[in-house]
Amino acid sequence: MKSSTILIRNNGDGFDDAQRETQRLANEVLNGKQARQLGLITEEMLSLVRSVTGTLNAEFWLENEGLAFTLHLLNRQTLGNTQRNELIASSSSGQNEAAKGFLGKLREIYETALSVGADVDRFYNEGGSDSSMADLSDTVMAQPKWDKLERSVLLSLVDDVKIGIRHHLVELTVTKDFGA
Repeated sequence: MKSSTILIRNNGDGFDDAQRETQRLANEVLNGKQARQLGLITEEMLSLVRSVTGTLNAEFWLENEGLAFTLHLLNRQTLGNTQRNELIASSSSGQNEAAKGFLGKLREIYETALSVGADVDRFYNEGGSDSSMADLSDTVMAQPKWDKLERSVLLSLVDDVKIGIRHHLVELTVTKDFGA
């Protein structure tokens, strides 16, 4: 069974709808404790992407076959290398699922190289001259340090987390089989 697709926005639109849709589908086949756990998985999944990328412009949906659930989040966003690496590190395998095969790996190298230029911030001193500082991507200096709590909670609750990043598309797929 597949749920409705919920549009998730950074301003909070869709978060409650995603939780309601998760509970609706969970209540059809899971007991109370399992349904609450699936709700927590949904919450942590949405929080993970939002905390790493800072933005959400995504579609969320669930699928299940019996007690096996797959949660999907498809986010459209340009990522810097820091964000890209943090998301990929959040997967069970630690690898970009979209970089499969020779062409996929070649595309990954190309996209990573392209985003390096986007990661360079320029700082100007009082005299007006500039100095480039590489790898200060994603406004890291202005953001509080991410504590990676969402990653550890999510990985401890589920069977598998896959993250595929291809161009401006980030696909997060989480699986949990309550029958296993």
